[in-house]
Amino acid sequence: MDPKYLEALFAKYPERLTPQDLEEIFGLSRNTVYRWLQTGVIPAYQVEKTWLIARDQVKDWVWENRNTLRKGQTPEVNDEDQP
Repeated sequence: MDPKYLEALFAKYPERLTPQDLEEIFGLSRNTVYRWLQTGVIPAYQVEKTWLIARDQVKDWVWENRNTLRKGQTPEVNDEDQP
């Protein structure tokens, strides 16, 4: 994946993403997005019922997991990544 493509993919989104933005970006179902958020697959923070999802953290996460995502696999969660 070319870094320029990744920049273009995320350029239209605000600095703070919503779960719906993630559905659109990744083409995932709502259930999958929330499962990935709740299990820490996607970097985010939950404050009460609100998810705080930083666009640049997600963009970096996509870059770091590019080969795994290309194969259609769910990236593994590292203990270091847990809040």
